[in-house]
Amino acid sequence: MKNNKLTPAQENVLQQAAKTGTLQASDLTIRGGARNKVLNSLTSKGFLIALKESDTYDISPQGKEAIGIREDDKPTRKGKIRTGTKLHTVIELLSRPEGAAIHEIMRETGWQQHTVRGTLAGSLKKRLGLTIESEKLEGKDRTYRITSGLDGLFGEAEA
Repeated sequence: MKNNKLTPAQENVLQQAAKTGTLQASDLTIRGGARNKVLNSLTSKGFLIALKESDTYDISPQGKEAIGIREDDKPTRKGKIRTGTKLHTVIELLSRPEGAAIHEIMRETGWQQHTVRGTLAGSLKKRLGLTIESEKLEGKDRTYRITSGLDGLFGEAEA
């Protein structure tokens, strides 16, 4: 590695990759040839790792070091989610006092029923550690509601 000096665009991309974990090229604010040039440069320097999925990258330990993150300074990212994602939409629906039925979540996210159920069990309960209660009232669909575990999930913006 001859030149480890980063341009502002490269530094921004590495910081976003460090913050979000897996980086989607489409999430970047830079577009077109500039985006490709920055991503190719960071990949060739070993700062980003191209994953099997198209236009998906992960930051390498060298990339973290290049922006000043030491391996023992790992961010406490576990449980954090980005706002504006489908998972965020599901959490908002389930956080309401009345909760949400599966068909409501399907309508809002465009997911199929099995995907909604898998998200409730996997992403929300196991990965994020949320407590989800379900209730079946007579003549109504089963509703699901998050009862605890939302503290610090969205960082400083929400809680």
